[in-house]
Amino acid sequence: MTKTARINTMMRYINNRQYFTIRELMTQFQVSRSTIIRDLNNIQELGMPLTASVGRDGGYAVLQNQLLPAVQFNSEELKALFVSFLATLNTQLPYLQNRNTLTEKLVAIASQTQQDDLLTLQELLVFSHTNPANTRLTELTDFAPAMLKTLLNTCLTSRQLHLTLATGTRTVWVRHIFNRQDNWYTDAWDLSNQQFCEIKVAAIQQLTPVDREQTLDPATINAAIKAARPTPNVCVQLQAAAIQQFRQHPHPTTPLQFLDPFQQTAKLECYFDVHQPQQLTAFSHWLLYLGSDARLTVAPTELVAVVRQEVLRIVNQLP
Repeated sequence: MTKTARINTMMRYINNRQYFTIRELMTQFQVSRSTIIRDLNNIQELGMPLTASVGRDGGYAVLQNQLLPAVQFNSEELKALFVSFLATLNTQLPYLQNRNTLTEKLVAIASQTQQDDLLTLQELLVFSHTNPANTRLTELTDFAPAMLKTLLNTCLTSRQLHLTLATGTRTVWVRHIFNRQDNWYTDAWDLSNQQFCEIKVAAIQQLTPVDREQTLDPATINAAIKAARPTPNVCVQLQAAAIQQFRQHPHPTTPLQFLDPFQQTAKLECYFDVHQPQQLTAFSHWLLYLGSDARLTVAPTELVAVVRQEVLRIVNQLP
């Protein structure tokens, strides 16, 4: 552990204790007495007020009602955070404006040398969603739908919601919110019809939480889902290359079932409502993306027909 990391960890350690001794810190951090004393001096210089008591049982304590000084990052930690922000730029993520201001604050606390390194990293690194002509550009088409942030924030309070759509109002329990082909969807359990539904977030016009007196117990919802869970009607066998593709763009709600200890073969089982053409079309595009190492072994005739049509369309477009 570097000195910076040790001091940051030590500050959190002693801030959570009313009283501590040098011997405790020596045992906890596996360093010498002289190192601990130097670290405590550095901690006090950073603004954490410590009081010392003398005697055989003497030790240290943090003055009450004092705030822990701001967290400090070393150069490698700053790079890690900055690169993670770059990697998710232009991916229609929620809280985009907050993420941008957070990046600005991150750069602001860095030294001039660290800032130069971060800007150089921004020029060097090009991710899958980065505009190579201008790595600093956030395109207007890459902003998430306005309702996404509202939906997420509301779900933090209650996942049982009334959703107002152009076709009417649905009362649902939100299971997942996911992105597929640059569109955000909610995978929800319709509390009235007792079945899963997939709703495009951009189609939600208004949402309100279900009144607390009318909310259902989570155990009741889980029991209803378990009782109504349909038998999978689609099975895809995947070999190594398809598994790699899957990891780049996984199925939004269904995990892979690996068939060998080395994770070179797997299967995916899921259910599709054949009366939802949009779902069938989206799945056929995703299946073709997985490549020839993905083999559809079980599927309803409606899905097979959509896949055949998509393949024929691609073949007919060849020169």
